[in-house]
Amino acid sequence: MRTVRSQARSYPLVLKTMLVPVGYTVERWSYTLQRVTGVVVTLYFVLHVVETGNFIGGPNVWYVPPKDFAAAYYQHVKELLHNPVFDAGLVVIGWMVAFHTINGIRLTLAHFGITLGKPARVDPESPPRSFSNLQRAIFWASIALATFAAVYSVDALFGVLSG
Repeated sequence: MRTVRSQARSYPLVLKTMLVPVGYTVERWSYTLQRVTGVVVTLYFVLHVVETGNFIGGPNVWYVPPKDFAAAYYQHVKELLHNPVFDAGLVVIGWMVAFHTINGIRLTLAHFGITLGKPARVDPESPPRSFSNLQRAIFWASIALATFAAVYSVDALFGVLSG
């Protein structure tokens, strides 16, 4: 029987195995990207709600603020967020949201058996058939459309392509 101490030592190995899919197939990359983008987009959503709540008055929203409080606070937050680092972060978030959405549609279709194809006899020498050709195409389409979303975001934020 394993002790709690030996289990605690194995967690870094488990996380490394889950988050570093070096040498793995496309299926493993899809799995890892879906989980990582899901966590990051969720954290971004929570932080965005908190930031937006603070932007409109935060905890003091129910009290009557001083006359110029709203204008000064708006200007302060606008100056803080008008930063190339935040813009680059928005590009990354745009890529993650697009990928997570389209890959999630692929996973939903697979869950309902739409993209899996007919069941076949398992051959021990053949690779696992967890990804059909249609699923691979949807996965690569999710990468391509997410990259298009990132390029569009770069153009919208920095005006690189439209001059």
